[in-house]
Amino acid sequence: MQGLVNLVNDLALGMAWLLPMACYIAAWISFLTGAWGLWQQRQPQNPFVGKPWVPWLGIVLSGVFAAFDRILTKSSASTGLGTQVALGTSVTGYTDATANSVISGTGPEDAILSIVSDFALFFEMFGAWAAFMAVVAWNASATGKTNRSKLSCLLQFIFGVILLNPVKEATWILSHWTTSS
Repeated sequence: MQGLVNLVNDLALGMAWLLPMACYIAAWISFLTGAWGLWQQRQPQNPFVGKPWVPWLGIVLSGVFAAFDRILTKSSASTGLGTQVALGTSVTGYTDATANSVISGTGPEDAILSIVSDFALFFEMFGAWAAFMAVVAWNASATGKTNRSKLSCLLQFIFGVILLNPVKEATWILSHWTTSS
């Protein structure tokens, strides 16, 4: 089990190093696409005929991608999780919470919380990537490049934000599950 936890946390550390790079690349692409689109509005071969909002959407999304960590922090605060998200800072690896075993405690609830806390970094990074990909998919949906609905992009973003604090969510789910049964 310890090897699996170490592998998954190493994958999460890799995702943590790649996410800021993906955000800044997406910000540059969005800005350049928006600026090019604004320039093309005056040209006779305008590719955005009937869609004058597309260049402005690119400019706005460049700011969204550049400030993605602050957007995730504000979204997390609005859900009541209070998770602070910081991209580009040093990321720490996994440290064993228990001395004897990965699964410890007095019952199945403690075992589930222990497992969730061991894989917390992976859940956090998966949530951040899910939120990032939701914004990318929303851009594709808004510009007409895909048939995906904007509501599905919003739901993906919400569930990505919820995954930013998996231990708190697992505690909430288990407390409501045990009191209702």
